Amino acid sequence: MPASSEPTRPVNTPLFLITIGCTVFAVLTALSMLGPLLIAMSHDWHTTVPAVAQLVTSAAVAWAATAIVVGPFSDAYGRKPILLIGALLVGLASIGTALAPNLPSAAVFRILAGVGGGMVPPTCIALLGDLLPSEKRALGVAVVTTQPGLSSVLGVPFVTLIAAYAGWRAAFFSVGGALLLCALMVFLYTPGRNTKRKLLILGSRLRQVGRFSVTWLLAFTNLTVRTAYGLIMTFFPPFLQVTYQLSTAELALPVSVVALGTTCGLFLGGKIGKGQGRLSIAAVTALIAILPGMAAFVLADGLWLSVAVTSAFMVLTMPLATLLFVVGVDVGGTARGTLTGVLSGSGYASYAIGAAIGGLAVAHIGYSALSYALVASTLGSSLLLTLLIHTQAEDRARAYFRQPS
Repeated sequence: MPASSEPTRPVNTPLFLITIGCTVFAVLTALSMLGPLLIAMSHDWHTTVPAVAQLVTSAAVAWAATAIVVGPFSDAYGRKPILLIGALLVGLASIGTALAPNLPSAAVFRILAGVGGGMVPPTCIALLGDLLPSEKRALGVAVVTTQPGLSSVLGVPFVTLIAAYAGWRAAFFSVGGALLLCALMVFLYTPGRNTKRKLLILGSRLRQVGRFSVTWLLAFTNLTVRTAYGLIMTFFPPFLQVTYQLSTAELALPVSVVALGTTCGLFLGGKIGKGQGRLSIAAVTALIAILPGMAAFVLADGLWLSVAVTSAFMVLTMPLATLLFVVGVDVGGTARGTLTGVLSGSGYASYAIGAAIGGLAVAHIGYSALSYALVASTLGSSLLLTLLIHTQAEDRARAYFRQPS
């Protein structure tokens, strides 16, 4: 580890991992909680579900842009300040959303939440790469990448229940308060860094990472698989409500089951990431996922059949979402913060793409059109993985990032 990456004090590993996990969990809950609340929010503001769904787009665009820019700063000046600012921004923006009187004002707060959110997961992944030995990085990265699933298993159903009994505004207040507590944990338990690098390194890091073709292959692969994730997380809850006439409270358990499938897939990616042929395995599972993807928004013959099919889709596609970050941490060297920022940016750009495409599809065609979008994104990620394997992208990237920027 370079001298500039050395922590200022010994790391309390259990408290550090708890802090990282809780902070990412809360940040991702703040982003993904809108799905079950869309109908209640649209009623309150006298607008439509597709219109309110564009709050996801607002946050995702801001998240994607911030994640790309913030990576060089964390490489240059340390991870802790970025994590602290990010957690505070998402917490305050969530409280602001709870107070928003209308859709335009909520959009402003969701943009701020996206800016803060873009600072957190890629910085956490880079920090784990700094502190953990290579043989433990895959599972360490899985601690972060499984949080979207865990936040959907635990966080989103919890805020759904809060919304059912106390209103959607109370749900945002709860998440905002949790994030302020996470910011305090970051301040207390995240290691700082002894030295700083010069400002000049920011531009050189972006040039080094951006001019390498493998960076964009990884990023576009991540974008395709995360588009499928965004479509499920944003539109599957209202699909269940409309199709099976579920109340907000009744939605909590089905959403948790789908999220459990997501979590299993993300954790499986950490396991696959430790072995040989990891990209080949992910390419095969992505191809298999096309079958349940075709049925996810089409089946209307039973609530639990719909949930089971969609859960299977998430189990098969989500290993790739973890695996790409494992590869980024393994090959990124001293530019891993910038590289994981690009990956995170591409992932959350997909939320914007998914919300925009999904909103138009639902408004003009219906929910069944989303199954075609799932098939297209899954097939695209499998084809890009095949290209990564064929061009020996991992070995090329490892050699490239060993060179000085």
